[in-house]
Amino acid sequence: MFPEVAIWIEKILQPIQPVKGNNHIANLGSSTLSFRTQVQPHIQQHILAPLEQRGWKIYHMDDKMDEGVDVVADITDRTLGASFKNHFALTICTNMLEHVEYIDMAAANLLSVTAPNGYMLITVPYKYKIHHDPIDNGFRPTPAQIMALFPAGTVRQMASSIISISDKKYYRVKQSAIPFWGYRDRILYYLGKRHKVSGILLKVIK
Repeated sequence: MFPEVAIWIEKILQPIQPVKGNNHIANLGSSTLSFRTQVQPHIQQHILAPLEQRGWKIYHMDDKMDEGVDVVADITDRTLGASFKNHFALTICTNMLEHVEYIDMAAANLLSVTAPNGYMLITVPYKYKIHHDPIDNGFRPTPAQIMALFPAGTVRQMASSIISISDKKYYRVKQSAIPFWGYRDRILYYLGKRHKVSGILLKVIK
């Protein structure tokens, strides 16, 4: 996750308060504690810590057991939606839908685990290179296309944005045997071709 995306998420989630009787958040595709706090510390700083300070209880969910993973779960497993049906007042799914084999099943599970009147915060790269983790399905949606994953009448858009990444360090000069090829990311940066991420906050009204 880019820091600029984490800052956008912090701003969008700031008004969302725990509802009476349900302060549970699912952080789907959470990765490990060290990833969230050391490799990409902006995740902890701008998203997780502010939520915890407001009284939210975050359940970190990933498909592999490791330090900092509370629940081992596959977002495309049909049993996930049944196991946690309507359990979470806020579901966070960032930069993961481009890495799943069955996007429709992932979307169905996101909707199922989120309680009525709860929220889903979803981000997906919009303009970004293929990056396998372990797969990249090529999904590069607009916010409207993310919303279209859910049946009509089940969600309402609360906020959305296409976030342009302006931090130059994410446009690196690389070694290449082909002249100037290693400079392509930096050249595109100066030509205004920036990485972009689609973000959307949805309220569940099922």
